[in-house]
Amino acid sequence: MFIVRIFVNLLILSLEVAAVLGVAYLGFTQPLIFAAVTFALALWLGSRLEFARLKNELNFYFERKVPKAGVLTALVAVSEAASKALLAALVALLTFSGTDTKLLTLTNGAPNRLQWTAIVFAACLFAGSSLLRWLWNSFEISPGRWGYFRIAAPLGLMFSAALSFLPPPTFSKIGWDLLFNVAARPSLEQASEMLFMLKQKFDSLFYALFQGWLGDQLAAVLAVLVSVNMLTGFILGIYAVVIAEVIRWLEARAP
Repeated sequence: MFIVRIFVNLLILSLEVAAVLGVAYLGFTQPLIFAAVTFALALWLGSRLEFARLKNELNFYFERKVPKAGVLTALVAVSEAASKALLAALVALLTFSGTDTKLLTLTNGAPNRLQWTAIVFAACLFAGSSLLRWLWNSFEISPGRWGYFRIAAPLGLMFSAALSFLPPPTFSKIGWDLLFNVAARPSLEQASEMLFMLKQKFDSLFYALFQGWLGDQLAAVLAVLVSVNMLTGFILGIYAVVIAEVIRWLEARAP
């Protein structure tokens, strides 16, 4: 029986890793489909959890007893979930869209951007789902409820810190691409690549601005915290919750 349990645990772990790699691969190869799936998951998951949160939160804001959650509460929950889902889909699209889709090589001394993004995304996603599983197994903290509202920030911090190691483009590189490589009506891939370079350059300028005042380490931390890459943490949180809930369901039914 002990050997069977070990085998089952290894099988479940393999399924978790496969799910993580599958999500990252989908984002890397099919960013539009990935954005659509992200929107659907965020809307479905967010509507349920926002409604549950509002039912328990309304009494906190009123001195008198408030009516039971009804249609208005549901509409507010769906509205909040829909706005977050739209933001998540947009961030998902910008995260994985681009023109730098070559195999992982060294280009001008720098790793390929989209492949590096997919690798970091997968690593952060596995860390998130593993953390949610550990919280459930150790403290019975709900992966869905805690993960949806709390895990986005730490995962966004991990993702932003890892991408900060990519060397920022030079102003000449940005100017050259704007003049000669970006069409008058740029495609989604071209626009996403340019936006990534601009936000990467903004992060490096922020670091350079505060480096002299705060020192290298603190300036680097602040640059990571203010980076737009932090928004990817919300996407990571959604998929981490879904994977953790599925794995928890499998573990509950394992022999």
